[in-house]
Amino acid sequence: MKKMKNFAALLTAGAMMVGMLAGCGGGSESTSTGDTGSAAAATSDSYKIALIQQHQTNAFQIAVSEAAEAKASELGVDLTILSADQDAATQISQIEQCVSEGYDAVLFEPVDPDALGSAAKEASDAGVVVINIISACTDWEDYGISALSCGDNVTAGETEMQNVADLLDGKGNIAILTGPSGDAGGLQRMEGYENILKNYPDMVQVVEPADCEWDTASAQSTVESWLSAYDLDAIVCENDGMAVGAGNAAGADSGIVIAGVDGTPDGFEAINDGRMSGTVSQNGGAMAANGIEAAVTLLSGEELENNTIITDNTWIDASNIADYE
Repeated sequence: MKKMKNFAALLTAGAMMVGMLAGCGGGSESTSTGDTGSAAAATSDSYKIALIQQHQTNAFQIAVSEAAEAKASELGVDLTILSADQDAATQISQIEQCVSEGYDAVLFEPVDPDALGSAAKEASDAGVVVINIISACTDWEDYGISALSCGDNVTAGETEMQNVADLLDGKGNIAILTGPSGDAGGLQRMEGYENILKNYPDMVQVVEPADCEWDTASAQSTVESWLSAYDLDAIVCENDGMAVGAGNAAGADSGIVIAGVDGTPDGFEAINDGRMSGTVSQNGGAMAANGIEAAVTLLSGEELENNTIITDNTWIDASNIADYE
């Protein structure tokens, strides 16, 4: 995986290109139009592409949208970004509206991995290129989805828990904060946790995992109550937003190992000031950018070398964080 020293610059460049445009259903939205003078623009013929995110409420999702905007500019395509605001019905309606408005491609991160298949199939049957990003729809290839651009969430969970185990020397009381119940990515990260925990019988979950729905404030409140009731050695979180909340509750240099997933700027800040021990970066921005690139490749009449595009996992802590900020 390439180092991300210039990632902040990439995000800043993407943010400068945000504009607002009406259309393509409800939810929050922005648009980006690329440089029509580029060679890519000449071949792309200003393809009209929509990106429908689960939500836009944390640093990971902001990085996703900004990287998508930057890639759209690079390739010379018109990009509309929408938020489903964590509502599957809204996301289905947005996909349907994008089809009716003549979008060439739709990228989406499913709010509900089991609920989006039919809408994706209808879009594909209408001639729209459909790309699934970040977390996978159940049986996604059966619904006409052309490609999946994501991280390996099981491996991310394994990487995170293994580093926690190493920091604890394989023993201690642990607690886990999860994303929304039923979220495919969260379930896969939990599978990764369990794969590692079975090798460490002295690492004990002293409280049931808590569903904090990726939310920092909810995680902070949960951990504050835990700390009054349990002696915890580690808090393992399925995203950085919840890890930041846990770190806020525990305070800087608490002695509790606190880990997250996503490699967000908020997570990096918490590592630097001692509220978090580390994070697993899957590079969500690259998932979106790779999805845009795959859509343009297919719209241009070319084939993909692989319709499953996986980003790498990297453990980031105080020892190497300077390479990724």
